[in-house]
Amino acid sequence: MKQKNSTIVLTSQIGRANVDETMKELETHGSFELPVETYTDNCEIFRSLYNHWHREMEIVCIDQGKGLARLNRETIRLKKGDLLIVNSGVIHGIKSDSRNILYYRSVVFDLNFLSGSAGDLCQEMVISLLMENKAEFTHLITDTAEHYEQLYHLFCEIHQCHKEKKPFYYIHLKALFYEFFYEMFAGNYIITTDAEQNRNLLSVKKVLEYISIHYREPLSVKELSGISNYSEFYFMKLFKQYTGKTAAAYLNDYRLEKAKSLLLHTDNSVTDIATEVGFNNTSYFIKKFQEANQISPHKFRKKMS
Repeated sequence: MKQKNSTIVLTSQIGRANVDETMKELETHGSFELPVETYTDNCEIFRSLYNHWHREMEIVCIDQGKGLARLNRETIRLKKGDLLIVNSGVIHGIKSDSRNILYYRSVVFDLNFLSGSAGDLCQEMVISLLMENKAEFTHLITDTAEHYEQLYHLFCEIHQCHKEKKPFYYIHLKALFYEFFYEMFAGNYIITTDAEQNRNLLSVKKVLEYISIHYREPLSVKELSGISNYSEFYFMKLFKQYTGKTAAAYLNDYRLEKAKSLLLHTDNSVTDIATEVGFNNTSYFIKKFQEANQISPHKFRKKMS
């Protein structure tokens, strides 16, 4: 749920994405004819954004602030000017620094937009590899990296081209994407993936799906490891690699993010909201909310409503 081409966004962060039971984002980016969309967002309210994924690729440019991104097993520190590349199917989320709130632009696009016919060299050597998760782009390009200036300039052109929609812009847009991909390859910003990594990713997605459905219920590590089909020990290690948190910490944070929406969009009491999102003790809920947001649920509702 992102606001298109707007500088102030209150409820459109990744953490508020409309997702299905597998944490796959449901929002349509662009149209069937042109599966590309541009956004201008910030992390003003939902500073800690729970993980989700989508089959489209996404390029994010940090315009202001600092924070952390989590892409599969990698934690990335973000600052102004950074380009973040989210490959197809990658579990990702962003956490904003509380004193330096993140403001960013992004482009989300389906690789089918760049597809060619069978036998086409670009299709076989580039697009198919990315679509089938046999290879992926490096996740972070900083302002000290080779080819950064070209990549930053191309991102800005892509964003502006789609925003302005001048006559025949879609031809220019496709050309810009191919040029961006060329610079990524020229800078050697691509790595191969392996079958085990893809299996592990699917396993973590299954657990995220289960949490998204059952977060209101008591959940144990033993129960979640059973969903993953791995031992408790390996599951805990794997889950932290992909989310940056223990299963218990992730579950708590997920519940707290759900509570924020209820505080903003309902008149339910704090006690009722605590129960609704899976906390059986209101005092504990208030304590955890305060720790996570440096503000009580009551004050959060008053300040943000």
